[in-house]
Amino acid sequence: MHNKVLIANRGEIVIRIARTCRKLGVLPCGVYSDADKDSLHKKHCEESINIGGSMPSESYLRVDKIIEAAKRLGCDLIHPGYGFLSENPKFARLCKKEGLIFVGPSLDAMDFSGDKVRARKIASKVTPIVDGEEVSNENEAISLAGKIGYPVILKAVEGGGGRGLRIVKSSEEISKALISSKNEAVISFGSDRVYIERYIENPRHIEVQIIADNSEVLNLGERECSIQRRNQKLIEETPSPALTKEMRKDITETAIAVMKEIGYQNAGTVEFLFKDGKFYFMEINARIQVEHPITEAVTGVDIVEQQLNIALHNGLAIKQGEIKPKGHAIECRINAEHPLSFIPFAGTVQKFIAPEGEGIRVDTALYSGYSIPIFYDSLIAKLICFGNDRGEAIEKMKNSLLSFRISGVPSTIPFHISALNDRRFIDGSYDTSFINEMMPFSSKDVEMAAAIFYLLPKKIEFTKIKEEEDTWMKSKFDWIDIFDIFHTTDRWTK
Repeated sequence: MHNKVLIANRGEIVIRIARTCRKLGVLPCGVYSDADKDSLHKKHCEESINIGGSMPSESYLRVDKIIEAAKRLGCDLIHPGYGFLSENPKFARLCKKEGLIFVGPSLDAMDFSGDKVRARKIASKVTPIVDGEEVSNENEAISLAGKIGYPVILKAVEGGGGRGLRIVKSSEEISKALISSKNEAVISFGSDRVYIERYIENPRHIEVQIIADNSEVLNLGERECSIQRRNQKLIEETPSPALTKEMRKDITETAIAVMKEIGYQNAGTVEFLFKDGKFYFMEINARIQVEHPITEAVTGVDIVEQQLNIALHNGLAIKQGEIKPKGHAIECRINAEHPLSFIPFAGTVQKFIAPEGEGIRVDTALYSGYSIPIFYDSLIAKLICFGNDRGEAIEKMKNSLLSFRISGVPSTIPFHISALNDRRFIDGSYDTSFINEMMPFSSKDVEMAAAIFYLLPKKIEFTKIKEEEDTWMKSKFDWIDIFDIFHTTDRWTK
């Protein structure tokens, strides 16, 4: 009887996985670093072990410490969550060697998905790919880029998350970009392998959620992930407002064909670029995604539950015909960052009040008094809103963002409010250039805040009552006299 799983991660994803474990009668266990000794995720685990260190390389990326923790706690399974070791085939191999069940795809599938060049070759059998291939030196890079035509993009073969990406617009830029890309790839992934492909300017980024066992490959629909900064997502929604019924059928069937080609099992996504009505395969993400909650909201399928069932050889508990998406869902990733420059900030959360209500979900490990460590990703909460249609989901998200209170550290909430009031988002006509074209909207912190307050409905008038400082807008950077600025200038009414 498999009754214990080690969740080899930190923060909100541990809490989310633990919730499903308890539903299935599986005991969730955890690990934590020295920097996470006060983390909320510890409290959601039956047992947890301190694996020391503060840097990821000293803790959550230490394969030996994770395996040792699993054995000490008597765990049968290891769920890696996302990030850290989630797509590391060496870790998955060691789990197998030590008699532990890795909750993820097979080793062969991880080898394919983790090597972007191999994945491209396999996917090219069933779907269009962007022109490109691996290069090892400057001469090869210059030659290939010349054949493909500028602009091109350099990418890490064994990476993801925007690490190692360099856009090159001329041959003069190749040398410096190649060195920089290789160096970042080594630091991030332990490999300096890079490849070059044609750069598609301002596409949409659309991914298809797949779950599969040894007999079936199912799709749970697509997600629109085009609002990004530094190639990292900030807002996602499903279904994509860009797709017709025919396009949706095409992209989901293509994703299934790709996953069948590599014999994929468990949960994962197939990522596409979409431009001028055409799809281009980008990569496979062999793990649960940060944005999986919006798919759960519209399908009613617990993706973590399916992951555990597949890992335990119980197979999928659903059929494709039973998956009937309805409504619309949006996720805003709330980061502890300056809302204009997106510079990360650590610090102590003075007050944390999450929005509540029907169709509102908040995945977070934050609480009042928690000190955000400097060592990890800046994601501090995921706000998910579901509506019967896209308009309802947008309005619910706007209202939820207005009532979300995180004080003591800056957050991207002001950015999200501004983004959801942007006409391009409301119309669904945006692409990956959304944030770049939005930046000139305001060049100074106070101007951006004033613009936000002007554009929002009158319901925010209550913030003028200064019984206490509302620091969701005024935290480590200073929104001095915002209301005086708002009332003494007519620049925002022109």
